Amino acid sequence: MNTEEKAKELDIQAAEALKRQIKGMIVTKGYTMEKLAEELNRKYYTKESKANLSNKLKRGSLRFIDMQRIVDILGYTLEIR
Repeated sequence: MNTEEKAKELDIQAAEALKRQIKGMIVTKGYTMEKLAEELNRKYYTKESKANLSNKLKRGSLRFIDMQRIVDILGYTLEIR
């Protein structure tokens, strides 16, 4: 495996770990994807649907602002180190 392939594999692993962590946070706080989407729409005037939010998680295409809003709704803070 060359360096580029290793880097890509590490990115995939990191995205999967983050996806599992986000889903765990949602469940831990007693939310469903539908309830989370509703709260995002209410608080931030977005137009998220349950399906759209789920697809972003599956694809690993959440933007930083999406993450900030999700962790805010769930009562967490986002820290970058």
